[in-house]
Amino acid sequence: MRYGLHCCGKTEAPTRRPIPEVGAKAFILFNEKAGSVSAGDGEKLVEAVRQAGIQDFVMIGPEKLSRKLLERARKFDVLIVLGGDGTARTVAELAPRDGPPLVLLPGGTLNILPKALYGELAWPEALAAALERGVVKRLTSGRANGEPFYVAALFGPSTLLARAREAMREGKPLSAWRRFMHAWKRSFTRSIRARVGREPMQKAEAIGVLCPAFSGGIEADTLEWVKLDARHLLDFARVSLRALTADWRNDSSVQIAPCKTSDIVSLGVIPATLDGEPRMFMSRVRVTYDARGPRVIALEDKV
Repeated sequence: MRYGLHCCGKTEAPTRRPIPEVGAKAFILFNEKAGSVSAGDGEKLVEAVRQAGIQDFVMIGPEKLSRKLLERARKFDVLIVLGGDGTARTVAELAPRDGPPLVLLPGGTLNILPKALYGELAWPEALAAALERGVVKRLTSGRANGEPFYVAALFGPSTLLARAREAMREGKPLSAWRRFMHAWKRSFTRSIRARVGREPMQKAEAIGVLCPAFSGGIEADTLEWVKLDARHLLDFARVSLRALTADWRNDSSVQIAPCKTSDIVSLGVIPATLDGEPRMFMSRVRVTYDARGPRVIALEDKV
C-alpha cells in the first residue's frame, strides 16, 4: 500500500494518491436509509468507485456492520462509507486504528464530519477528490468515560432536548412536547459542576467539549471546552440562537478554554449527547483528548 500519512503537521512518504493506482481494493458501506441518499445511489456509488480505477470491491449495508467485520477488512486499501452522521460515527468507532483509511461521504442531514473532510462537495465529487488527491490523516477525537465522539459532546440537563428532537423525528409531537418541558424544568433546577484540567470545579448549566471537526478541522493539539452559564430564559434563548451562527463564542454566557481533560459531576445522572446521540452517565464523566483517532482521507484544499 502506498499511503502518505499526515499527522500532527508532518507528512511521511507523500504520494500523489492516497491509495494504489493499480489493483486497489475497497470495502464499501452503503446506508440507503440515510437522510440524503436513496436506494438508487448504491448503483451510482459502485459506478463512481469503478471510475476511480477500483475494480475490486465489496459493498455491504449497515445491518452487517460489526467490529469483527471491519477487522477482516484490513486487507482492503480504503474503507468508503456513504450514509448519515450516525453511520459515519459508528464506522469511525469500530474501524481498527491501523486499518485502511476511511472516506466518510456526506449522505446525512448535517454531515458535520464529512464537511470537515471535504468541505461542501457533494458525495460523488468528494469521493473522486479524496481518492485522487486526498491525504491520510489522523482524526482527533474525544472520549467520554472511554466512549468516543468525533464532533462534539454536550453534558447537562439541557441536552435532554435531544430526546424531544428524536420524538419529533418519530412523528410523536405530544411526546416531544412532554420531553421538552421535562428538559426545560431540569435545566434550571439541577445544575452540574465541571472543570477543565485541574482547575477548580465550577457550577454550570451545560458543558460542551468540541472536536476540531466542529469548526471544520481534522487535527488539533487539544479539544475545546465550553461552559454555559445560562441563568434565565433570555440567556438560554440567546445562546440557542447564537449556536446557529458564528458569533456564539462572543456570548456573555459562554466561557471557552483549550482542553485535554475535563470532569463533569452531578448528584444524579448526567444527561449527555455524543455527536448528537443521547446518552446518560452516572454521577461523573471523565473526558479525555485522543490524538490517535481513526485514519481518514481528507482534502487539504476544501471547497
